[in-house]
Amino acid sequence: MVKDAYDMFFKNISMQFHDDSLVNALVEDAEELAKYGEKRVALENFLENVLANEVTISKEAVTLAEKAFSDVPNDYDIELINELKKTDVT
Repeated sequence: MVKDAYDMFFKNISMQFHDDSLVNALVEDAEELAKYGEKRVALENFLENVLANEVTISKEAVTLAEKAFSDVPNDYDIELINELKKTDVT
């Protein structure tokens, strides 16, 4: 996990969705996992929930998520990013 990209991703999301209670709850869940050193799982879960709830995130956020996974991406991380790229991001 590339920490700087991970941190910038969630900062970007928090700014983009500051008034969205669903996204804020998803961010809080991710923060809870991150407290226990599970940043990769936190980001994966967040992205899964974004896709499941049809939340559209910015291209910049998708790029930051991809960079966060870039140290050692696994097949699932790549699949999540590819699914996000297929969505109608702004």
